[in-house]
Amino acid sequence: MTGLNLSLPAKKVSAWMAETDPRYARAWLASLPLADSAESAREIYQALYTLNRQDLDAARRFELMELYKDPVTKVTSALEAYFARAALPLTAKKRQLAEFIRQLHMEMAYGYKGCLQDLERQRLRWGKKPLRANALERAMHYLGEVLLHSYQVYMPYPPELWREIHAIYRYAVEHRLAAEIVETAAPGAAKTTLTHDYIRILLLGLCNPYQLPQNECRHVQSFLLHWGAKAALRDNLEVPHPAGHFLIDLTADSPPVSFPRDVQLQQDGRLLLLDAVELLRTIQFFIQRLQKGDSARTLSLGVDGLDSVCLDILQRMLRSWGLVPRRQHSRIPRGGPAFVCAGIPALHFFASGQKPFAPPARASHQDAADDRFILPAHIEQDIVHEANPDEDFIALDEPVDKQPASSAMDTKDIGVTSSSVFRVDRWQVKDTAPKGLQLVRQGGSHTYVRVGDVVGIQQMDEIGRWKAGVVRWMKSPEAGSLEMGVELLASGVKPVAVALARGAKTPDYQPALLLPAIEALKRPATLMLPRGVFATGSNLLLADAGASLRTVRLLQRVEHSNVFESMVFADVLSEIQQS
Repeated sequence: MTGLNLSLPAKKVSAWMAETDPRYARAWLASLPLADSAESAREIYQALYTLNRQDLDAARRFELMELYKDPVTKVTSALEAYFARAALPLTAKKRQLAEFIRQLHMEMAYGYKGCLQDLERQRLRWGKKPLRANALERAMHYLGEVLLHSYQVYMPYPPELWREIHAIYRYAVEHRLAAEIVETAAPGAAKTTLTHDYIRILLLGLCNPYQLPQNECRHVQSFLLHWGAKAALRDNLEVPHPAGHFLIDLTADSPPVSFPRDVQLQQDGRLLLLDAVELLRTIQFFIQRLQKGDSARTLSLGVDGLDSVCLDILQRMLRSWGLVPRRQHSRIPRGGPAFVCAGIPALHFFASGQKPFAPPARASHQDAADDRFILPAHIEQDIVHEANPDEDFIALDEPVDKQPASSAMDTKDIGVTSSSVFRVDRWQVKDTAPKGLQLVRQGGSHTYVRVGDVVGIQQMDEIGRWKAGVVRWMKSPEAGSLEMGVELLASGVKPVAVALARGAKTPDYQPALLLPAIEALKRPATLMLPRGVFATGSNLLLADAGASLRTVRLLQRVEHSNVFESMVFADVLSEIQQS
C-alpha cells in the first residue's frame, strides 16, 4: 500500500492567537460579523494559519475544522462577487484578493490533511474509520475549491495540486474508504462519497475551464453535484470507443487526458479509466428536452439561469466530455504586434474607417471619417485605478458592481460622444495556426475582453484590414500578464447595418458585420449579430455601403457564444419585399 504523502506547513509559533477549545472557538466564530466579509475573512485566515502550525490531537483538530466550514463558505462567496465582471488581467489589488481566497481554501485543506497525518501516525486505528473518511473527503473538497477558484479567475492552479488530489483518492481506495458515505462539505448537498467528489473534480478539469465564459465554472460544478455520479471510474482499460473515456495517471500532477486511440495500455496500478458515457447520454437528453421547449427548472439541472444559457452550458459540456478532436494543424511560433478591439460595435467602427455608426437614412451626413480622437492605447494613460502596492490586500474599497475598464475613451475634452469612441489594445502574437492566433499582453488592458467575445485583429503587415475572431480561452499566468487564444472566423469583414423588415415606420438599425463566403471551405456568407436580438426566420433590412438596401431572411445559426451569433441568410424575393 502507498503511504499518504501530503504537503503540510511546518509547525511554528505564530504571532496570532487562535482558540483551540471547540467551545470557545464556536462562540468566537458566532461573534464574527460575516456581513463584513473582508474583515471576517482576514480574522478567519489568521486563526486557521495559527491552528495549522500547532500540534493538536487529531480528533480535536477535526472538530475545530468543522466549525470553520460554514464561515469560510460565507466569506469566500461574498468575496468572489468582486470577480463577477472583473476585467483581465486582474488589477494588482484583485489578484491579491484572488490569491487570498485560494490560500484560505488551502488552509482549510491543510487542517484536514493535518488530521490525516496525525491519524496515520497512530498505531491503533480502531474506531477511527469515520474520522479518516470524513477528513479525506474534506481535504479533497478544499483542494477542489482551490482548483475551481483558479479556473474562475483564469489563473494557473498551484503546482502539485493535482498530484495530491490523485494521492488522496488512491489512499482512500487502498484503505477501503472511497465508497464510505459521509456528510459533504459542499453547500447545497447532503451526502457524498470521496469517489463522487473525485469524479466531479476530474470532470471539472476536463471541461476546458480556461475556455469557459466568466463565472461558468460554478455552473458546471452545480450541475455535477446533481449529475456527476452518472460518470464512473474503472480499472479495466479496455474500451470499445475512446469517446467519453479519459485516462487518469494517479502519479501525475495533471488532470485526466483523452483516452488514446489505437494504443495498448498495460494496467500497472497507476492508471484509471474515467467513463463519462452515461453522463453524456444524460446531457444529450437534457439538451433535447430544452430544444423541445421544456424549462430548465423542471429538468432539475442544478443550474440557475435562462433556458438558453443552460442549453449553452450543456452543449459546451457535451463537447468537452465527448470525443475531443485532434488538432489538425501545428502552431507556428511567430512574433510581432497586433491591434485588438473587442465587440461588434468596435469592430464595425474600425472596419468602416473609424466612422461612427449612423442609420442608413442619415448616412449621407457622416461621410467623412472622424479621426480626431484615435490614439494608440499603449501610449495613453492607464484608466484603471490601481491600489498602492503596499496597501492592505484585503481592505477592499471598490463596489461589487463597479464596471470594468470600458472600451470607450473619456471624450469630455474632444467633443465626441462616448458611444462612438472605441479603443484598441496592442498585443503580441505568440504563435499562429491556419484557424487562429495565440496572443499575449503585459500590463492593464483598455478593452474588456472575455471568453466568447467577438474581437477584431489587425496585424502590422495588414494595416487597414481587420479580421474577425472569437476568444476561445484566456489565462493569466502571472500578475499583469494575459494570454488569449483566438479562433479566426473571417479574414476580412464588411460593416453593415440591420433592422427588422417589419415593425416601426422608422427601422431601428443596429451595427452588424458581414462575414464573406469562403469558397474553398464551402462556407456561405454570414451575418454576425448580437446574441438574442434577431431570431432565425426573421426578415431583416440589410444596409451595405455602396449597395442597394436588401431584405434578407435569417436561415440558420452556424456559430454563437454568450454575446454573439453568426447566421446564414438569403435574399428575400421581391414580391415579399413589396407585401
